Amino acid sequence: MKINKTLIIITILIGLACLTIGNNITIARTKSDLITINEILQKQENVTINEWSLHARERLENVTSIEDAKAYQSELKTVFPNGDWVETKNQQSWQAKMVLKSSGQTEESIILTTSLTTDNVQSYIMYEVRGKKLADKEMKRLDMEINKKISDIFRGKPTIFSCIKGEFSDKMNETLPYKVNHLLDAFQAKKVEALEEDDFISTSAYTPLFEERIDNSEKEMNVQIGLRTQDMGGKTTFVVGTPIITIEY
Repeated sequence: MKINKTLIIITILIGLACLTIGNNITIARTKSDLITINEILQKQENVTINEWSLHARERLENVTSIEDAKAYQSELKTVFPNGDWVETKNQQSWQAKMVLKSSGQTEESIILTTSLTTDNVQSYIMYEVRGKKLADKEMKRLDMEINKKISDIFRGKPTIFSCIKGEFSDKMNETLPYKVNHLLDAFQAKKVEALEEDDFISTSAYTPLFEERIDNSEKEMNVQIGLRTQDMGGKTTFVVGTPIITIEY
């Protein structure tokens, strides 16, 4: 009886531990990388956020023809019945794009594409959303809406690229390397590699703050920071992206 009671107690403790770990993981993942970037940048002095973007992409393993792609498109039409689709086709690919929302603040679109030039046909589904600066409450509300759409659009787990673009104020007269190191410290990131010029720096790094990551020359990285000075004594713009930057800078 004592052995049985001990086994029962151990089983209960293990179950509670697993439940606690599971809950911690769920809590940790309720905040998207885009929200994390926004919150960290909002805390920095002399920094202005101008725009942000999120790009989600998944390869569709079972979509091997235009017919398969159109069947997937039909499924999306039932979920998003108010969208207008525009289809284009050439010798290289077939593509269908639907703009979900286009306004002064945000623009959203779904893109379904199938290649026609290789023996092994490749198809991708992509979701893109971009917008201007938003307050924390608005960003969190938008984040919930984005997560809902990602759940509706994708069949598996897409790769998500999050970027925020902004600029340093004229009050910061420090050099580009100083500003890069300032942002690396803010994101608890360790530099992996960098490209440096007189008016431009691009740095790849790794931080424990983000889920998405890629392997680059056997070195793990999941954040890129790009800075550019417009002219001599002009403003300095920056882009922070995870796992890589996907917008122009």
